[in-house]
Formats: sequence, structure tokens, C-alpha cells
Amino acid sequence: MFCRSNPSKLCKLLCINCANRCKKESLLFLFLIVIIFSIQKISRYTFEDSRQLLLCIDTNIPAVTPPSADGLIMTPNLRPNEWKSFNATSSNEKINRRIFFHETSGRNQLSLQQCCAVESAAKHNPDRPVQLFIRPLKDGCLGDGRQSSSHPSALFHNPPWLDVLSHYPNVAAILLNEDHYFSGTPLQDWYRAGQWLESQHEVAHLSDYIRILTLYKGGGLYLDTDILTLKPYQGDVFRNCLVYGSSRLEVFSNGVMHLERGHWLSAEIVRLLAAEYDPEAYAYHGPALVSEVMGRMCGVVAGNSKTNQCEDVKLLSDRFFYPIEAPFSDAIFNENENKTDVKTLIKIRKAYGLHLWNSLAYVHELVRIDSNQIFSILARQHCPLTVSRASDFLS
Repeated sequence: MFCRSNPSKLCKLLCINCANRCKKESLLFLFLIVIIFSIQKISRYTFEDSRQLLLCIDTNIPAVTPPSADGLIMTPNLRPNEWKSFNATSSNEKINRRIFFHETSGRNQLSLQQCCAVESAAKHNPDRPVQLFIRPLKDGCLGDGRQSSSHPSALFHNPPWLDVLSHYPNVAAILLNEDHYFSGTPLQDWYRAGQWLESQHEVAHLSDYIRILTLYKGGGLYLDTDILTLKPYQGDVFRNCLVYGSSRLEVFSNGVMHLERGHWLSAEIVRLLAAEYDPEAYAYHGPALVSEVMGRMCGVVAGNSKTNQCEDVKLLSDRFFYPIEAPFSDAIFNENENKTDVKTLIKIRKAYGLHLWNSLAYVHELVRIDSNQIFSILARQHCPLTVSRASDFLS
């Protein structure tokens, strides 16, 4: 205002100097913002890289440097640096016939029920490859990977679950190199952004994402680690199929799915998972998303399986894998004063698999493997080697 009312040469110079100073300060401010953003970005990627510098295996042996592969095939009584590499893209022609599981807790261990689930699948399907993908140990790394070749304790001794599963030639336990596994896929950015690591549903969300990614990369039959296999999965009915999670036929389970490599359904779900992530939503990225896609793409109406317009996706009723629904799952573990629930047992034995509802274990009775619990009766028949090592799991 002063310069406008006094348009002298001095005043003009002052105004020019003021403008230049403001411009310099603005540029400095923008430069500082760029520096801060770059530091944050570098820190984030340094954190991401540090997560992959080592693969943690066990609290008693040194970690190993990740291979340039999707994972390592865990082999008893060998040093981890002697384990063979695994790559999903190099799998054989049986890839669509494989049965696979993902253990995503980061404990690098299986419970008795989980081991029983994997053993039962291998026992009843000896002609099908069974792959168990294990997330590396989240905490408790010992030493660094350079020690693994010479450290006297570097020999990987059998945990009970690996000892059991190593008796089945069709089973491979694979320690995943997660960053490599997601690299180059539509879900790479989701994984590396790390927002899921801050979610209270971290384990569930990783599980939802990685199971679909495995179907997308190679196809096969996915089973949750609490699906006890009761019969062989033979015939065309188990090819490109989804399973309802309850008798209401409202929502599809993502705990049992078969899709061949290159199927449009796995590609569509992967596309949606990459496009939108909600760290607060527990079930959206799993059953809800599968059901939404089937409704939109195939015209499936909740409660009516006959509305399915996609001939290349079969819909199986709950009786195949979910004969016991969640509110009644305690019946699987009840002892009932030494009286087996025969009616429930007969219903279960008509199924091909039994969902054990491990997520509700806190309301179930403890497993007593020599008891008349329905689970124990079934376990003695369908996972006998796991049962023989029960004391090692329960101790």
C-alpha cells in the first residue's frame, strides 16, 4: 500500500527485494518438504529391505539370507543353507492338482490340529502334491545368515510337525521369501507399502491376500489349516469350485477354493485386492469379496446357488466342508461325559472335510487325543502320525 501511494524508485527497489526474498523462502520451503518426503521414503524402503535381509527360522539356529527365489524347501537334519530353492513359476504340470496351505502367524510352528489337517490331506490324496507355505519367524532371530554354514547349532532338527509330514513323499514344507513371492505381481505395492503390518488384522489380511496370490500364480486347491480331510478329493466336482460357508448359502468361504492357473476369478479378485485395501475391515478381503465378485460377475443371488451363470465355477454346498457351523463347533471337542455325539459324528462322516474352527479354540475344550471327543476319534483315523506325536505338540 505504501509503494502504491509513493511510486518512487526506492520504493520499487524495496518491493522487488521483498518479492525476491519471498520467492527464495518459498523455494527453500519446497526444498525442505522434498527432503523430508525423501527421508521418509528412504526410511520406509530401508525398513522394507531390512525385513528381507534375513529369513528367521528358529530361535535356536541362525537366520539365513533369503534366496533369489520364492522360498526354501524345509528339509529335516540339514543346515538351512543346504535347503533347495522353491519357485512357484517352475512348478510341474501337476500344479493345478496340488493342495496347498498357508501358515501366516509368523510362529513358524504348527499346532496339533494344523499338522493333522496337512497330514490328512496328504494321506487321502497320495497322488497329489501337498504344499505347506510357512511365514518366516517374526521375532527371535539368532545371529545372522553368515553363521549358518559353520555354527555348531545350525543343523535344523525336526520339530514334531516337520517330522510327521516328512513321512509323506507328496508333502513339501516351504519357508517363504515373502518379498520375492509378491515381487512382480499386482499385489507387490500392497505388500511393500506395509500398511497391513500396522493393522490389528495383520495375520488375517496377509492370509486373505497370499492365498489368492498363490491361486493366481499357480492354481490348485487351497485349504485352511483347520480343514481336516476325511476323503480323497477326486472327480471334476473339485475342479474350479467354491464352497458355501453355511447352510444359508449366503456367503462363500475362502477357506476352501480350487481354481486353475489363469482362471479369471483369481485374476479379478487380485485386481480388486490391489485396488483397495481397508486395514480396519476384518472379512471384506476374504469371504465378502469372493461373494461380491460372484454376485457381480456370475449373477449369484444370496441363498440361491441355482442363480450361478458361470459354468466355469462350481458351487459346493456347506455339507462338503462345513457340516458343523460356527455356533455349534464346540460339539467337535466336547466329551459329553464319555458319550460320543453319534448323530453329529454321522453327519460329519458324510462330508469330505471338516472345518475345525481353530479361530474359536478359546471356547472349545482342550484336545484330549485319547478321549471320545469327535476330533480325537477322527484324528486317530485320518492323521495317525500326528496322533502318535501328540505329547510333543501338547507339552
